[in-house]
Amino acid sequence: MRRFAAPLLLALALTPGAVSAHGEAPRAAHGGLMQEAQELWVELVVKGADVAVYVVDHDRKPVPATQISGTATVLVGGQSYKVELSAAGSEGVQGKLPAPVTGGVVAIVALKVGGKAVSARFTGKA
Repeated sequence: MRRFAAPLLLALALTPGAVSAHGEAPRAAHGGLMQEAQELWVELVVKGADVAVYVVDHDRKPVPATQISGTATVLVGGQSYKVELSAAGSEGVQGKLPAPVTGGVVAIVALKVGGKAVSARFTGKA
């Protein structure tokens, strides 16, 4: 019986998404896509050529924009564009694509939140 304990624990530890310490994703306050990323929740909103990213902490409170910086790499019409994100109001960061997104979104967001590296991958309608 003991010889099965270690492989079972290893398998459970390596199973992605089996158990989330933070429960279900919070409601997307800005109508975007939500993704859990390094103990935070990241929301991506893409409307036309505008890209906005919002971050909430594990208590589901917004992280101030002054603590967020980074980039979003967005696939538009088979072309990949890297967008620098800068503060947009008090809660989010934003940037602008050279071409509008129509249909689904494929994006990778790489952020520094309070000095900590955070990344998330998004696919879907944002």
